[in-house]
Amino acid sequence: MRKKRTTLWIVLPLVLLLIVLSGCQSVGSLDIQKAMVSNLDVQSIESNQTLSVHLTPASSASAQNVMIAEVLNNSKLIIDHAKMESPSEMSLTGAVEYVGQRLPFHLYMNNDGVTIDLEGAKQPIYISYSLYEQATGLSGVGFNFAAVQEQQREFTKAVASFLFKHLPNPSNIAVDSVSTDVYGETLDLTRLHTELDGKEVLELVKPFLTSMTADEQGIKDLIGAFYDYYAPIIAQSSADSESSAASMFGDRDTFVQEGYTSVKETLDEVLKEYDQNIADLKQDESFNTVFGPETRVTADVYFDSDLHARKQNLDVTIALPADGSLDYTSINIHTESDAWNINGSVTAEPVDVSGGTLNISENTTPGTILRNFDSSSPIFKLLNLADISRKTVYIGDYSDYDDIIVRNKISYIPAKDLAEALDAKMQWNASTKQLTFTDDITGAVTVLKVNSKQATVDGQAKTLPANVIQVKGKTYVPVRAVAGFLGATVTSSYGDIVIERK
Repeated sequence: MRKKRTTLWIVLPLVLLLIVLSGCQSVGSLDIQKAMVSNLDVQSIESNQTLSVHLTPASSASAQNVMIAEVLNNSKLIIDHAKMESPSEMSLTGAVEYVGQRLPFHLYMNNDGVTIDLEGAKQPIYISYSLYEQATGLSGVGFNFAAVQEQQREFTKAVASFLFKHLPNPSNIAVDSVSTDVYGETLDLTRLHTELDGKEVLELVKPFLTSMTADEQGIKDLIGAFYDYYAPIIAQSSADSESSAASMFGDRDTFVQEGYTSVKETLDEVLKEYDQNIADLKQDESFNTVFGPETRVTADVYFDSDLHARKQNLDVTIALPADGSLDYTSINIHTESDAWNINGSVTAEPVDVSGGTLNISENTTPGTILRNFDSSSPIFKLLNLADISRKTVYIGDYSDYDDIIVRNKISYIPAKDLAEALDAKMQWNASTKQLTFTDDITGAVTVLKVNSKQATVDGQAKTLPANVIQVKGKTYVPVRAVAGFLGATVTSSYGDIVIERK
């Protein structure tokens, strides 16, 4: 029973999101399914958008979470101008406004990666898609990110088309003709207006699932689209591409048939006991709060004669459980956007990188990022507020590092492990047997020597509780003392050593 309830908890918010995004099927002369899917085919576009989030703190909220709410409630993401030249190349200019301050940004992305320029940055930040390739094991195998993006678009269209086909209309949905302003131009558009609350979501889920279950061909087409999207990615990740795709997915027809059987059995099982499971869930006040009248969605989408969405206003309020498990009673998301020059001639604006970039890689440290910003800049303060320097590392048999030596009740770990754990730069002088650590956050320099208790920390003499030692050619340091020199504290938990930098 618990497994089925968990499934429903996943399904219900998903349907809420889909209804918000889609507006469901046809209303009057507007084919909403066709309109929504056609917008996924847009090849170039210009737009703007604002996004704000509002948290309502509970009376029991901690001072820190009240402060977080105050900052967030006085913040807004503003995209002044988005230019999508093609599905794989676009730029954004805008700002993040928060508590009376404004942080401008300029973002540019293409097939190679993303470049972001922020006010106060010494160099723009560059994030290469090679990070994605490394994380997925696709590095060095001729991975074609542009091709994957196109496959992803086709898969997204297939998913959207299937889901929009089966979504029922909420009771409060209407279409009318209006004249409204879009980026300084008055246009005659068709407005789709939708309102619903959390209670109505429950009433829409069952017919949505029932409709999907009856669509055998639609489910098979969707599974086939999934195969067409993922099989080539798996194939690209191996030199022996054919066997790689086949070993994971099998042939397409078998994959589709077996996938359909599994999906159909799952849907049938959910529907069989749906009413009883919902009745059980309603015994939980947290469930009734989230899917009650205080959770509300209002959406207005304005379409032109080509069924392109030219303007959107969305307001979502989600009531949160009042059982003390959260420090907030509700979250509200509000966004507005305009779109123009759809499928016209659009030129994205690259970020100026003539002065170089900070190339983010797997080895980029918090200190590297912080040092890229002026200490008086808003982004530097935000990064500190977000605790970018915070790090927790466990040392033990089944933890991040497992090489520990205990002598005279003092724990030692390899100097190299400690440096890596805290992102410190370490240098070793073999002739003098001297270690030098450079703190990643502060830049403070710590100098240690093998077979000595003496240390120098940023020019100040310090004494260790025991000598730095070497065992089988590997240098070990007293973990508590040296971690302290690098701005961290050491505690123990369930037999592990816990190194924490705040």
